[in-house]
Amino acid sequence: MGIIESYSRATQSSNLRDDEHHHATEKLAAVALSSDLGAALFRVKFGNDATTYKALLTAWQAKVTVKAGLRKNWPDHIKPNKLAAKSLNYWLNDICEACSGKGYEVATGTPKLSNDLCKLCNGEKKAPLVCEPDWREYILDMIEDLDDLVRYSAGRAMRKLAKDMER
Repeated sequence: MGIIESYSRATQSSNLRDDEHHHATEKLAAVALSSDLGAALFRVKFGNDATTYKALLTAWQAKVTVKAGLRKNWPDHIKPNKLAAKSLNYWLNDICEACSGKGYEVATGTPKLSNDLCKLCNGEKKAPLVCEPDWREYILDMIEDLDDLVRYSAGRAMRKLAKDMER
């Protein structure tokens, strides 16, 4: 089980004891220590913590604003704060609603999946990105940055957990 699954399970646990049989708090602590923005991303997306959303959005808007300032030829009509909100909101809720992220149609009259790819997402399991055509490249770039932040934070958390196991 990866760090995302372990983290999600730990956030839903009603027993956060930390003893020889219970280790849920280790995952929470490791992610919390990984990076501020990465920990907030984990809390909101994988821990279903809506109370952290506003702080996460503010931090992400600041980061996107810096990125926009560093790039040459950033279009004036693409406002960094709006781009940050669009990219974060899509990233947080990117699962295709038609197939529930499975990538296939449900076989008619059964709860089973058919061999037909989902017509909405074409088997990609993600919701289509609805945006202005000239914003698409920028939004996708920020979504990739969000994925990178989560991978970085997950890697740091895993290294922390590995070091703790060596002791």
